[in-house]
Amino acid sequence: MNWDALGAIGEIVGAAAVFATLVYLAVQIRQNTAALKASSHHAITDSFNAINVKIIEDPGTARLWRIGHTDLSRLDEDEQTQYAFLMIAYMRIFETLYYQREVGTMEEQLFLTEEKTLKWTVQQSGFVEWWDVNPISLSTEFRDYVNRLRVEADT
Repeated sequence: MNWDALGAIGEIVGAAAVFATLVYLAVQIRQNTAALKASSHHAITDSFNAINVKIIEDPGTARLWRIGHTDLSRLDEDEQTQYAFLMIAYMRIFETLYYQREVGTMEEQLFLTEEKTLKWTVQQSGFVEWWDVNPISLSTEFRDYVNRLRVEADT
């Protein structure tokens, strides 16, 4: 066997090793992406559940949620402030969900499931009243998205 043949064999072995490495890396990236998406959704679920538990465990928060969603005028000034902060926290979770969907770290099916809750929320009269006078704390893109959902709900 001559040096040219050995060189050709070496190139074939090297190409096969590069190909195997690329396949391995592709599998690892796919697994990492799936784990990242699952972790992102888990974190969002934990955030929603923290609010849910607060509503379950605290009758005052449950009252704010129930009355605030229907008629803000039935809440006193301090309660309206509490409702506003509750809604900011709630909407920031949805904003995170929206952002993760936009950058591709959220499974579309999971997003669509959570979106149903957001569509319900944006139809509540107390929420609409709060939303229209609280243009802070959320990105312009997310506010535009929520406003589109509100228009869709009205049609």
